[in-house]
Amino acid sequence: MCLGETKRALSLHNHEVDMQTEKTISIGEDGLAPNSLVIPFRIGLGTYGLGERSADCDRDVRAVRHALDVGYRLIDTAEIYGMGGAERVIGRALAAFGRRAELFIVSKVDGSNASANGTIRACKRSIERMGCGYLDLYLLHGLGPHQFSETQSGFSELLREGLVRHIGVSNFSVRNLEEWRAVARSLRVTSPLACNQVPYSADAPGIEHELLPYQRQHAIQTMAYSPLGRGALASHPTLVRLGEQRGLTAAQMALAWCLRSPDIVAIPKSADLRRIEENLAAASVTLARDEVERIERDCGPAFRWLRRNAVIRRARSLGQGLLSRLGHR
Repeated sequence: MCLGETKRALSLHNHEVDMQTEKTISIGEDGLAPNSLVIPFRIGLGTYGLGERSADCDRDVRAVRHALDVGYRLIDTAEIYGMGGAERVIGRALAAFGRRAELFIVSKVDGSNASANGTIRACKRSIERMGCGYLDLYLLHGLGPHQFSETQSGFSELLREGLVRHIGVSNFSVRNLEEWRAVARSLRVTSPLACNQVPYSADAPGIEHELLPYQRQHAIQTMAYSPLGRGALASHPTLVRLGEQRGLTAAQMALAWCLRSPDIVAIPKSADLRRIEENLAAASVTLARDEVERIERDCGPAFRWLRRNAVIRRARSLGQGLLSRLGHR
């Protein structure tokens, strides 16, 4: 896709986003308030790896500024990315952009910091580094030594103070999500678990078998990181060939596969200005059924058909539960 075509696709994407992607998700009557999370775009900018080297800082700032200029409005980061360096890079880019109200900013508290007070302190540090005033979505970045009740206490205080608008988690399994929701009900915390950020790509589709159906059932937004398989799919021969037939890149084909379901949001990372544009344009690409099947056959993990078998999935789930119970004894 040439630059002119990319810009036209970006324009179409910007025009369609209000109608197609800004949806309020509702949770059932389970003691939690309805999930009012609205993600303004299907594709955001991931910032893992940015801000790690001072020598690359100006390049990284240019990348984020360019993303904002071409239409990105969803920015994902975390306190541990570059030990705060990614958030500082975003802060410089935001200072030049200026229009905070247009943006949806996501950050994460590391599990090791997620005590009640630690969560609050970490959030305030992230906001200060970015100069963004508040976070649209704040996630617990994986499991850590602290009880979920502690983290939820910190999240509740941040919500009360207006420093965050929605809360969620990252890298949670179904069992982790059930435990989190059970703790919330026991504490009478009504703020819904709005999002789970997890790896998802054509070569790592594991969430499709148990986690994704659970999140859909409970209206938990799925945000996919590493949608390009940590970069491997950007040069996969099958994706290259399919993309050439449509004037698209392999990365765009991989992202289109990831976004083929309308309730998935993806956050690919790139510091390359051209690829940043191409990634965003992929939100307007619709794959034909035969293309999806070809991608899944050639790019998917070995024995994918086994993973789709309901009996095998159930046996695997029961086995994991048994091992978990044994581990608690």
